[in-house]
Amino acid sequence: MRLPIARKTTVRVLLAAVAAFLAAAGTAGAQDDLRGFQLVGDYQLFLQGQEAAGAQLYLSRAAGAFLVIADDLPSPVLLSARNQASYKVQLLKISPAGEDTVDLLPGALFGSPMPFRQIPKGLEFDVDGVRAQLRQRPSLAGEATLEALYDHDPAYRRSANAYESNPTVVAELAELGAGVEVRTVFGSWCHVCERFMPRGLKVHEQLLESPLRFTYYGLGDDNPWGDAEVDRLGVKELPTAIVYRDGKEIGRYVGGPGWTQPEVSLRNILRENP
Repeated sequence: MRLPIARKTTVRVLLAAVAAFLAAAGTAGAQDDLRGFQLVGDYQLFLQGQEAAGAQLYLSRAAGAFLVIADDLPSPVLLSARNQASYKVQLLKISPAGEDTVDLLPGALFGSPMPFRQIPKGLEFDVDGVRAQLRQRPSLAGEATLEALYDHDPAYRRSANAYESNPTVVAELAELGAGVEVRTVFGSWCHVCERFMPRGLKVHEQLLESPLRFTYYGLGDDNPWGDAEVDRLGVKELPTAIVYRDGKEIGRYVGGPGWTQPEVSLRNILRENP
């Protein structure tokens, strides 16, 4: 049986009903509410129809707002759901507040509120004559690398850095890893993957100098169960890590329970299949 998938609410709900999602997350009416904006990778910024390279897009669930920063914008912009409006932001009033996180200081907003519009798979707004669009980034599909995962969604790196793996278990994995490949099937749009996969990425980083090999395969969000790799590997839930020794499958760990401590799940499989 193919199981239902928990998708990221920040992408799907935002693009289906921007105001409903952000208003439920919080309100952005008072300037002292504008805190906790975290860098996100689910969206791309386009200016005058061209992708804005190097743009930084932040989301604050507490504030219920997006913050958009790009060199070619006249100023940073705040998109507020409560007021269904965008506001210009003083760059010097944007303050670092932790890893990939910023706050807006009092008095950060200036000028008159400007409307934004919902477009297919995104938002559109204007800043001093510059037409801007915030569009959903295509999901990762096919073979992926550790760096590609981190680049696609900065939340993966933040969560990986925050995860405290068991150093004794990681050291044992390095000793048991000869001829071992861990192949993970995931969805970059999948909420369970977003929550648990970074723990495995942390373990991957810690084992870069070991013989263990980690590979990743992303399922696109349009028809994930139609991907041939799903049938070939018998994947029924995401994320699924399939463990091979010398090319032969010896076990797998799946979903939240298997990924709560991925280093322990992997160690147990390798112990049981020396």
